[in-house]
Amino acid sequence: MKNHIIDIGGFQVGGERIFVIAEIGNNHNGSLNQAKRLVDAAIEAGADCAKFQIRNRDALYRSKADGSRAEDLGVEYIQDLLDKVELSMDEHRQVRAYCAEKGITYLCTPWDEPSVDVLAELDVPALKIASADLCNPYLIAKAASLGKPLILSTGMSFEHEIIRAIEQLRALNTPFALLHCNSAYPAPECDIQLAYITRLRELHGLIGYSGHERGIAITFAAVALGAKLVERHITLDRDMEGPDHLASLEPAEFRQLVEGIRQIEQALPCQGPGRHASQGELLNRENLGKSVIAARPIAKGEIFKQQMLRVASPGQGLAPYKLEKLLGRRANRDLEEGDFLFESDLREQSEVRRDFLLPIRWGVPVRYHDFRQYRQWIRPDLFEFHLSYRDLSVLPQPYLETVDCSRLVVHAPELFENSELLDLTSEDAEYRRRSIANLQRVVDATLQIAEFFPRAQDLLIVANVGGFSADTPVPLVHRAELYRRFQEACAQVRFGRTELIPQNMAPFPWHFGGQRHQNIFMMPEELAAKAQALGLRLCLDLSHLQMTCHHFGLDFQAALALLLPHSVHLHVADAKGSNGEGVLIGTGDIDWPATWTQVRNYPQMSFIPEVWQGHKDHGAGFWSALEFLERLGQ
Repeated sequence: MKNHIIDIGGFQVGGERIFVIAEIGNNHNGSLNQAKRLVDAAIEAGADCAKFQIRNRDALYRSKADGSRAEDLGVEYIQDLLDKVELSMDEHRQVRAYCAEKGITYLCTPWDEPSVDVLAELDVPALKIASADLCNPYLIAKAASLGKPLILSTGMSFEHEIIRAIEQLRALNTPFALLHCNSAYPAPECDIQLAYITRLRELHGLIGYSGHERGIAITFAAVALGAKLVERHITLDRDMEGPDHLASLEPAEFRQLVEGIRQIEQALPCQGPGRHASQGELLNRENLGKSVIAARPIAKGEIFKQQMLRVASPGQGLAPYKLEKLLGRRANRDLEEGDFLFESDLREQSEVRRDFLLPIRWGVPVRYHDFRQYRQWIRPDLFEFHLSYRDLSVLPQPYLETVDCSRLVVHAPELFENSELLDLTSEDAEYRRRSIANLQRVVDATLQIAEFFPRAQDLLIVANVGGFSADTPVPLVHRAELYRRFQEACAQVRFGRTELIPQNMAPFPWHFGGQRHQNIFMMPEELAAKAQALGLRLCLDLSHLQMTCHHFGLDFQAALALLLPHSVHLHVADAKGSNGEGVLIGTGDIDWPATWTQVRNYPQMSFIPEVWQGHKDHGAGFWSALEFLERLGQ
């Protein structure tokens, strides 16, 4: 067993995904038809495995000299029930075949050694040892002889017995998992001792939980404590007669259990040591946090004193706890009242390089208020104006000056008045009408900006055109309608000399107001097909593309090769996982040498570095990204 991971039917148990076992046991009540219905219910609920129990009654129970089987009341009750509810060996074979047909892993608990031989014939991928047999080294050895992984429940046992079983299995070189368990049906919450999972993890590296309690909350807690396998009983009706029904979950409850476990899986992982701020947190840190700012004009060379500085929102500058580091230092630049202080203000001023030799046309994102500053610093091939809805209500002329750029790009606002996102595909016709009107306002603003770009051959408008949903993805069969509405909406906009270039989106884009599900303008093959069919050129966001490929298990370089011929402009940034958008180039998942080799084959393309908060500290993120990309071509 490597890194405490075992393979059960192709499932890597012990990895990030929890292995969920639907314990059918004898809840089929001896009916083959009901056993199959329970398998179907397990599949519908999202379980990874359907588990049964098998007994050879002659081998399992003692025989008396007089032939009787009179026992204590509890044992007699169990034996009487088993007379009614067990499947025959042939029926077990049929259930095994049914699971294979339906695509769910079949497991089974043998209660005696002859039953192990039956399971060997059925070629099960693993065997489950019940709590009652944790103290039975003979059955454990017999099960281990099949060379399959074992799962052992630890109910009804003491720690020294658990340690003995661990030592036996290690000596046998058998891969195994231990399940924390309380073997009462149903188990009272006060008896479950859930915190013992942490002790089991000290004893062995692969731990799970077998629950018999009412409800699902405690099982969720077990997953949070580190359980990598979860076993819960499933029944069609908790009111049926039998020893396990009362401690079982009905199908709808089991489905809630699986859905909750999958949510916990996403919430648990840490991305490296320490605590990291998520993309949504970074958005709120920028908007809600605080920064050190100049309380009055400060001349270059002045020594920073407490009264010259103060703390205020937003959180786009130096964090307040670093204010003291400024005190006693000389200002390395002139500051106006209200200017942010940055990390660079804690260092001696150094010359920043802002000229670059790149294989395709390049530029940087700007706002009206900082355009002239960037115009002094650089001579790019283009500027990409990122507009807010407030910008659409002002004349751009006071902020601009004539440039000789060969291309103008305008990024439509994401958010408009009344906190409305642009959505040209909305089912709400009135919402869609307002989105069309807002896009027309962007077109009109672009034409005004274009007066200062007399040599621009292209007037491109980047937009996130909509097609998102709040809680769940839109069914695939409905997505053609979203594209139809988009096409119909575009027909109502007077674009003039401008050209709309829809931006490809990530699966879970962050908008103001929260994260959503994206449904269109996302999947590479669909994007290429729609660009071809609708006569569109795209704004290809490499960070969004990487997150899409990561989430859906697609090849990024193949997707890039498919989409570059349909693209006219790039947003260039790195990405981490499915949710880490716009991280510094070279720190994420994108293979940049391979990517830039493809991009340089399209000399008519243009790009901007769209590094998260790259404009901060006088564009430090932009210059770093551009230098990185320039080095790729050397």
